[in-house]
Amino acid sequence: MNALAQEADTLVASRVSSVKSIPVTRAAEEATLDGSRSLVADAVRRFTGVQLKDYGGTGGLKTVNVRSLGSEHVGVFIGGIQVDNAQNMQVDLGRFSTESFGSVALYNGQKSRRLQTAKEYAGGAALYLEPARPVKDSWRIRARGGSFGTAGAALRREKVWRNLRFSAGAEGLYSGGRYRYQFFDTTLVRENSDLRSLRLESRLEGKLLGGNWDLMIYGYGSERGFPGPVIRRAAGFPLSAERQADQDAFLQGGWTGDITGRYAAALRFKLADSYTHYDSHPEKNPMALPCDMHFRQQSAYLSLAQSLSLGSRWSVDLSTDAQRNVLQADRNYETTPERTTLTAVLAGRFMSGRFRAAAHILWQGAWDAGSFRYAWMPSASFHWEPYKWLEIEAFAKRSCRMPSFNDLYYITIGNVHLRPEYATQTGLDLRLGGEHLAFRLSPYYNRVTDKIVALPTSSQFRWSMLNIGTVDITGADSRLEAAAKAGEFSLHGTLRYTFQLALDHSDPASRTYGCQIPYAPIHSGSLDGQVEWRGWSFSWDTSVTGHRWSTTSNTADYYLPPWSVSDATLGKSFGRFKAGLTLGNIFNAQYQIVKGYPMPGTSVLLHLELQLD
Repeated sequence: MNALAQEADTLVASRVSSVKSIPVTRAAEEATLDGSRSLVADAVRRFTGVQLKDYGGTGGLKTVNVRSLGSEHVGVFIGGIQVDNAQNMQVDLGRFSTESFGSVALYNGQKSRRLQTAKEYAGGAALYLEPARPVKDSWRIRARGGSFGTAGAALRREKVWRNLRFSAGAEGLYSGGRYRYQFFDTTLVRENSDLRSLRLESRLEGKLLGGNWDLMIYGYGSERGFPGPVIRRAAGFPLSAERQADQDAFLQGGWTGDITGRYAAALRFKLADSYTHYDSHPEKNPMALPCDMHFRQQSAYLSLAQSLSLGSRWSVDLSTDAQRNVLQADRNYETTPERTTLTAVLAGRFMSGRFRAAAHILWQGAWDAGSFRYAWMPSASFHWEPYKWLEIEAFAKRSCRMPSFNDLYYITIGNVHLRPEYATQTGLDLRLGGEHLAFRLSPYYNRVTDKIVALPTSSQFRWSMLNIGTVDITGADSRLEAAAKAGEFSLHGTLRYTFQLALDHSDPASRTYGCQIPYAPIHSGSLDGQVEWRGWSFSWDTSVTGHRWSTTSNTADYYLPPWSVSDATLGKSFGRFKAGLTLGNIFNAQYQIVKGYPMPGTSVLLHLELQLD
């Protein structure tokens, strides 16, 4: 099946390909980004084991949580280099368009392939966004528009020479964000949820000194409203008057190649700058406090990965990363947060026939102002394929996340004495089937210790960050995939189901001991289907999420009911021209992923594409 295949790298016939670089573990989920979905978040939300925290609308914050480890434990990588946010360790997937990327893949643990950066080993899970790679000279124009005042256009240019590939793209998006939702016994309209954004990106890749090199520059700017939570308020007052403007840019690149027949190396770098302006307007909402804050994050990152092949079966890697983060803010921080992080990994791999194994030990140290934190993180995994129709994988891993700048230094709640938050993971993966029918079952157990949580102090109005949380997570992901083809007719379907108990075991004396943690459903799943015939395509997606609670107090006051949402897309290809129509939330389900943030009802989106060679 296409979704289960590893795409070959055909840029250049570098000698690196002669050294086995197949990941020891396979991706838990992967998807091709063909433009049918506009945001990366829309493609990821149906992955098994994934909880996407969505604050609603086109401009709402969208963060990913895998197997209830917490979004801070999920690394998001673009071209193998991590997207970093030292301020709060949240990566907003709503800012990444599918226009820029060709595929997305989720790994539990890590890939465990040769020449990884050290940071690729560090997280509890890894989400990889691979840039779309040019295959021929072409221009592509896409436009879309529909409900809630949404309109967008994108232009992409691709150029291919003998040993060089170039791509560049631009995309603009506007959404009024006004949609109706049910609030108790009445219908209201979501206000102050508009979004204006512009994305520019360019990528160049080629061959140099017997290896591959690439360079990418990316810029994103947006201005949006924050509608705020829906609660009972005095009549006549708007619900929110908060606005945010963002300007993000990064430059990244690297070189990967063989130095000798046995020794290979990869050098990567990244420079990033992120500016945020957050303000509120009391003249529009007298209930709002005046606020005008500016934040600028800057980071520099350098990575060197080295790999030594010890014959045809063994290889050893040494990866070292160095990163510098600085946050400048005009208020709300007791100091100017700065951090220098060093990460080093010693990893080994063994491959023999249908058996692959890997192990590593990672050390990470972080120097903040006047403090030093470090952690050791071991991991082991194997992949065994006794038959063509059966694959068995298992892994055990310890990972951690350092406290964010907000955890440490945010005024009144920051705690400079925080320790790293640890996650211990064990998992098994059974895959059965072949080209037309495949089944996967993945039971797992995770434990998060020294969890960083906010607790009230002597005053209920003053909170502090503390290391006291413990969460035990037991669950299983399953997926059944089927495909059939007869002449010009093809059919593909995927059924996913996740069972998960994520229990708070922080304090045996607490009333919440043994309760399900916030926003973690016990049952969830999805059903995807696609039919293609003579240029026509039809797809149907249904997502189901069981009941949840918004706090660890599993009482009726914090209960969130189960919900189900179905989307459908009809498309037609006319050679170089494609047209499609998407109906979102067909049955107009009224639901909230985050308590107080209603999601949109039924929507219609028309998308057009023109390809010029």
